[in-house]
Amino acid sequence: MAMATKNILVALDDGHGTETAGKRSPAFSDGSVLKENEFNSKTADYLKEALERCGFDVLMVAPEETDTDLPTRAQRANAAKADIYISIHANAYGTNWNTANGVETLIYDKIKNQSQTYHFAECIHEAMISGTGRKDRGIKRSPDLYVLKATTMHAVIVECGFMTNREECELLKSDNYRRKCAESICKGVCAFYKMQYKQPEKMQEERYNIMREIPSWGQPLISEMVMYKCFGNEDRMDLSWDMLRTMELMDRLWKAREARK
Repeated sequence: MAMATKNILVALDDGHGTETAGKRSPAFSDGSVLKENEFNSKTADYLKEALERCGFDVLMVAPEETDTDLPTRAQRANAAKADIYISIHANAYGTNWNTANGVETLIYDKIKNQSQTYHFAECIHEAMISGTGRKDRGIKRSPDLYVLKATTMHAVIVECGFMTNREECELLKSDNYRRKCAESICKGVCAFYKMQYKQPEKMQEERYNIMREIPSWGQPLISEMVMYKCFGNEDRMDLSWDMLRTMELMDRLWKAREARK
């Protein structure tokens, strides 16, 4: 691992523009989609806040609303002599909903396992798996991804979940998960540079109060709970994602036990 001896400059890349063709989820039942940059840009903003809180300098290499081309992104980072480069993305497998899921970190395929860049990727990836609790898809190598081979500093692309997995797409839409990803990546950067990670003063947790706010995978269960009047106030359910996920898993367990009787 590296030891910080000066101000560290982090180049942040929010991957794709707001209207980049094809970079979006399948359509939900109401016709809406998640555009990848909606996740990437907000998570990058949260990561910038976290890194600056922990004492790092930050360069946003693609602050424009349009899709800044890859050579420009890499050139800006190189010209600024950034120390590390982090590109934030949401993954996809095909164009329809499917079961592919999890988090992976990409590096240039010529990076050796003993190198500082590989250790940097390990720090980021381990922090992401620990912080998000998502499936570990590992550190992967690519010969083709431009920003990995054109930058002159330690560089990674972090794929934070699949837009083509309905459950993970609901996560990618949530402010709580975006903050989790940002804080996790920041912890990885701190670990690499042996710098103290500073907690935010208050980590605001996303809450669901009414039915339309609840992720689609949790709505059938909550609808049943509403029918049986499990909530004192149906317009103030005050559910977190973790609470919702736990109830969903407990419901599956109960149904599995009933099926075995």
